Amino acid sequence: MLPASVLALPQLAAEIPMQYTLHGADTLTVPLTIALIEANVISNAMLRTPRNALLTEVFGNQEQQLSARALSHWWTRLIRNKPCRFFRWSLHVQLLDDLTLTHNSATTAWFCFTRMEGDIPRFALAPGIERLERKLKGLGQTVLAVLRDATLLLPDSMNPWVAVDWAERAYWQHTENDVELLELERENHGYKTVQELVENEQIITRAIFFAGMPEWVCYPKRVLSREAIATVEAMGFAGRVIALCDALHALVNRADFVLHPSDKGTYRCGYDTVDGAMVLLWKEHGTIGQTLDDYLEGLGNSGEYVEFIDANPVPMTAAGIREFQTKTEQTIEVAVVVEKLVLLLGEKL
Repeated sequence: MLPASVLALPQLAAEIPMQYTLHGADTLTVPLTIALIEANVISNAMLRTPRNALLTEVFGNQEQQLSARALSHWWTRLIRNKPCRFFRWSLHVQLLDDLTLTHNSATTAWFCFTRMEGDIPRFALAPGIERLERKLKGLGQTVLAVLRDATLLLPDSMNPWVAVDWAERAYWQHTENDVELLELERENHGYKTVQELVENEQIITRAIFFAGMPEWVCYPKRVLSREAIATVEAMGFAGRVIALCDALHALVNRADFVLHPSDKGTYRCGYDTVDGAMVLLWKEHGTIGQTLDDYLEGLGNSGEYVEFIDANPVPMTAAGIREFQTKTEQTIEVAVVVEKLVLLLGEKL
C-alpha cells in the first residue's frame, strides 16, 4: 500500500474530512499553487486573506494553506450542489510513482478520490433486472448495458464486469471454453483424466461461474431498439428506469460533455484499488461476490494496491486544472443519475 503523509485541514464543511494529504509537499506545493491561481481556483479574495498564525504553524507555509482552502471551497460547493446518498467521496492531492510511465512526475499532480466513512454500499441487481425482463424480454439486459457503460464514467467499483475480467484471467486463463480449460488444468495438476481433476480440485469453470444467472449479466448488450422500448408504458417501475436511462443518454450526448471512460480509474497510475464506490452483485450469495472476494484477497496479498477509488493525473497548469474541474463536475452529474438508477434497480444489501 502506498505511504502517505497527512497534514491537518481546518473543518470547512461537514462533507470535508479534517485532513489534506500531500505526498512530497515540497515538490508539489508551489507549482500546484501557481496553477490554481492561474486557473482562478485560488481567488483574489483568498490571496488577500491575512495569514492565520495557527494555520501557518499547521501547514508550514502559505502556499499549502491557499491550495487546501481553495480546493476545499471548490469541492464543497460541487458536492453540495449535486448531493448523493451513497456516492460520498473526499478529494486529496498527492504525488505518485506512476507505474505506467506515461506521466511526467515533475509536472503532474494526482487528484485522488477516496470513499468516505462506512461500508461500501452493496446492491443485488437480479430482482430489478429480472423484473424488467418479465416486462419485456431484452429490456433488463439493455438497461444493464446502459448501467455498465455509466459505471465506466465513475470512480472504480466492484461489479460483474470486474468479476468476469478477473475470472477470464485467473480462473479460465484465457481458454476458449470449459473443455479446453479442464484439459489445461488436467495437465497442470498432473492427472490422467479430467474426471480425476474434477474429483480432487476446485476448478471454477464457466458453467459453475454462470450457474444461476444469464451470461449476458457479464456481457450485456443493447438488444432492444428505442422503438421497442417505447412500447413500455411510461408509468410504473419500468417507465421510471427508462426515464433515468434517457437522462443518462441526454447527459453524455450533450455538446459540452467531454468525460470519457479513459478519464477514470486508479489503473492510470498503474495500481488497482482494494476499495470501490459501490459493489454491484447479481445476487447476494453467488459467484460474482465469490470472485470479487478472490480478486481482493489476491490484490491484498500482493501489497501492490491503493485505497483511493480514482486517480486523476493533472498537469500543474491552468489548462490542466480547468480540464480536471470540468471532467469532475461531469463525473458528479453522472453519479447523481447512476445513484438513482441503482437505488431503483438494486436491492440494498
